[in-house]
Amino acid sequence: MRFRDVRRTVARAATVGAALLLSFSAPQPASPDSGRDPLVVRTAHGTVRGKTGPDGGRVFKGIPFAAAPTGELRWRPPRPSASWSGVRDATAPASPCPQLPLTLLPDGGPVLPGDSNRTGSTSEDCLYLNVWTPPRTGGRTLPVLVWLHGGGNVYGAGSDYNGAALAARGVVVITVNYRLGALGFLAHPALSAESIDRASGDYGLMDQQAALRWVRRNIGAFGGDRTRVTLGGQSAGSVDTCIHIASPTAQGLFHRAVQQSGSCLSDGALEPLTLAAAERRGQSFAASVGCTDPSNVPACLRAVPTGELIRGAPAAASLWTPNTGPAVLPIPPHRAWAEGRVNAVPTLSGSTHDEYRYFTALNVDLLGGGPLTPQTYAALIKLQHPARAAAVLGTYPASAYASPNLAYSAVGTDQRFACPARADGRLYSRRVPVYAYEFNDPQAPAFIPAPYTPQGAFHASELAYLFPMKALPLTTPAQRRLSATMTGYWARFAATGNPNGPGTPVWPRYSADRDRIQVLAPDRTAPTNGFAADHRCVFWQPADSS
Repeated sequence: MRFRDVRRTVARAATVGAALLLSFSAPQPASPDSGRDPLVVRTAHGTVRGKTGPDGGRVFKGIPFAAAPTGELRWRPPRPSASWSGVRDATAPASPCPQLPLTLLPDGGPVLPGDSNRTGSTSEDCLYLNVWTPPRTGGRTLPVLVWLHGGGNVYGAGSDYNGAALAARGVVVITVNYRLGALGFLAHPALSAESIDRASGDYGLMDQQAALRWVRRNIGAFGGDRTRVTLGGQSAGSVDTCIHIASPTAQGLFHRAVQQSGSCLSDGALEPLTLAAAERRGQSFAASVGCTDPSNVPACLRAVPTGELIRGAPAAASLWTPNTGPAVLPIPPHRAWAEGRVNAVPTLSGSTHDEYRYFTALNVDLLGGGPLTPQTYAALIKLQHPARAAAVLGTYPASAYASPNLAYSAVGTDQRFACPARADGRLYSRRVPVYAYEFNDPQAPAFIPAPYTPQGAFHASELAYLFPMKALPLTTPAQRRLSATMTGYWARFAATGNPNGPGTPVWPRYSADRDRIQVLAPDRTAPTNGFAADHRCVFWQPADSS
């Protein structure tokens, strides 16, 4: 890789890499219809017909949980969906929320395996969810997992995830769409001026809470227990879960949490912007689409075609983060924890051993003209860590790794994922039970080719072990056993707040003094005390490492 390509690599990493990182006035809750066709379920807004999955479980797709946020509802809190008569077909997923296709590879292929990443979308009528139920319930009400997809709050869809494997473990699984990019997170002074709480942005978070309220109202009709709802997500979905833990408007909507590779409050995490900062960025975005007249900015923005709005998403991915202003997040998460104003619930959280190798393979090797040399590695660190580049290079010298690419990947893994996940666990464990993990299959099936960077247990590699993916089959018996172990852990946690049960290795509850984190690997499922040293957390977070 040439030295002059370093700045281009940084720009790629800052855009593509970042993107990949209300109550309703409602009808009465829905209830099961005994003695009827199990594929026909009556919800509070109408009746839906699902289908039987290959394993005998039921699947319901494309159920609306809020009105289409179009026209005057663009950049407003979600409104109730309209009721319908007759039986609504719920056998096919609805459209993803607006986004560009992620077909960025040199051969035109997608960089993530979900269908939404191949197709993209321009449909704003996208606030739908999908439900998986087990083949048999035995007449019991079942725990519920509500899953928030990743994709940097710019890409992805609930329909990219197959909940069958977790449902087979006795969990009702819901995957959710929510507004993305500018449509989900744009803040602007003119939008703030027209809102009740004098703030704007965070519409995607409001959508997620609207889905949780739909679950509370309707999940009994699908055999779920509204008092045992787990909210979970990966990457941006994990960051959003972290935010809902600190959100006053999410109180009572979930009872446990799962955070996979994403934090909102620790050093190195994706912390929310202030409202003022978000509004300044929103003004720049509005100007880029021709909306500068203060007298009509909202009307102008609502008239911009969807395609024009999303074309700005990759270059402005760092804009589309939550902010602390709207009622959904009035104060920063770290302050909410300090003041005890959080929805403290049992939490299962962790990261993968080689998180950042995916971003290095994508942004350096495939899109940036890689691989790195010792010289370009040093230059990249100096650009990204100007205040402490010498210390970073001294802690992660290129000579200590098989390649500069792997040195660079270790820096990103430790700073952005591993140590923030551990810091979250240390904070949460003062108040609630925490079960911390590290996924570490060095042969996990890869999303993209990696000519210079062995991807190992890369960012999102654990998802294929929890949500079956035809594009990423688990090829060895050891991988399939690990998948069975993990789905068992996750299901028991959703049921009881504790992942432990008969037939699986003991997973100790996390505590800051013992600092034991469960390793999830094909050849070893057991706790380790070596996580902090392996990921140099004393270097990145000295205050959290004593």
